[in-house]
Amino acid sequence: MDVYGNAPISERGQYFRNNVWWWHPLWTYCESLAPELIPGNNLGHSNDGWGLNRRKARSLADKLAAAIASGHARAYAEKYEQRRRSLPLEPCDICAGTGHRANPPEIGPGPLLCNGCKGAGKVQAFESHYPFCVENVAEFEAFLRDCGGFQIC
Repeated sequence: MDVYGNAPISERGQYFRNNVWWWHPLWTYCESLAPELIPGNNLGHSNDGWGLNRRKARSLADKLAAAIASGHARAYAEKYEQRRRSLPLEPCDICAGTGHRANPPEIGPGPLLCNGCKGAGKVQAFESHYPFCVENVAEFEAFLRDCGGFQIC
């Protein structure tokens, strides 16, 4: 996700980027931390230009900074990672959990060793691919301080 500052006052306020794997957990954290700033029907998980104005971006930066300073962000990250690590394996979609797949481009059971699960029939849960860390929160907080409002594109 590309996040552009509307009226940046420094280079760090011009642009913030996270790939989708990192962005979704970060934005979910922001939503949970600041529901009075971020409406429930926001489009922050898409890249259609939604964003916050200068005042709300600065208020969100203050909330993120306070969450980092208080240890809330660290505790959230630890709990988040613990949950992520505890997710059970899921049946492989490529081979339907059999460990052997159909001839490409077909999917489902077949004669070939599955390249998706390497024959195990199970793969990591899709949700486990979305990391979260305090350092990413801090980088976003720094961007928010100087962006003058932002748009997610």
